[in-house]
Amino acid sequence: MSEIDMTAADRFMKKISDYYNDLGYPVVWEDVGSERQLEIQFKSESGYFVTATLLAEGNDVVIKDEWGRAQKIKATKGNLEMIKSWSEER
Repeated sequence: MSEIDMTAADRFMKKISDYYNDLGYPVVWEDVGSERQLEIQFKSESGYFVTATLLAEGNDVVIKDEWGRAQKIKATKGNLEMIKSWSEER
């Protein structure tokens, strides 16, 4: 992915990918049609593995869970820190 044609959402997702990859979490990039999505697998407090999927939608990021719930967020530093904190909560 070229740095020149990356949207704010692409850069946001790349930072998340790098962060979780460096921590040793399973991180997978997939191309779905014309969209790229990022999947991160977490081990929950109950011991089950759960997956968070992030999709770029313009300059926003849509976060989906395994149960079909979705939330659109802005690609901001505060939201980046929130997603990074998931590694501490699990």
